[in-house]
Amino acid sequence: MKFTGKTVLVVGGSCEMALALFPLLAEAGLEAVLTFRSEEGKKRIQDTPGTMQTTPCFFDLGKALDPDGFSDVDARFSEGGPDYFVDFAHGNLESLVATASPEEVGRYFHENVTGRSALIKWAARRMVARRFGRMLYLSSTAAFLQNGGQGFYAASKKACEALYQGIGIEMAKKGVTTAILRPGYVASGRAEAFMAENEAWVRQKIPLGRAASPDEVAETLLFLLSDAARPINATPITMDGGLTACK
Repeated sequence: MKFTGKTVLVVGGSCEMALALFPLLAEAGLEAVLTFRSEEGKKRIQDTPGTMQTTPCFFDLGKALDPDGFSDVDARFSEGGPDYFVDFAHGNLESLVATASPEEVGRYFHENVTGRSALIKWAARRMVARRFGRMLYLSSTAAFLQNGGQGFYAASKKACEALYQGIGIEMAKKGVTTAILRPGYVASGRAEAFMAENEAWVRQKIPLGRAASPDEVAETLLFLLSDAARPINATPITMDGGLTACK
């Protein structure tokens, strides 16, 4: 695979999929910066084999609108860039739509949608200056087919997908393109515990018979960053083993 750019910002860099992506970026000759929002996340990055080549960078979507919200990432890219941007960050609000408090909902959308719009704007301005950029957003099949209790999560994912699609539509002629990956069940985090308790359901409901692995997600994202994938623009791609293709 060929890559025109050199530098990558990975937001939400302490999640398992981001940590699986980092060594692939390094092998491809790309210089990646992983962000964290808590000391726990920072430690997770530092304790992962192969991440000694990078220094984690603080960034919090919930503080993106603060005057110094981008100070750390600005410092890391003081000479320009990033050329690529992979967005894993997303909070979760599990609640029935009819029972959630308006204050909690407001905070959730302020962080995940309003904060993300500021992040996208920050990256887009830097990429347009170089007439090159590629943004990837890790969404979810919940944006297409949600379970009970996922109403706010699904609405937020859909809104964020629309933001990334907007960038791909509006800025492709200026060199900036986008793509959205919608994983289904991935064998990591809370989903891994759910699948371990529901192995028969997984085998029955997912035509592939299993969830995707973090490594498979990472390898797909690497391809989507490559020059060959640039025509895949402003569109979501589903990676769920066929789950949402079934009745």
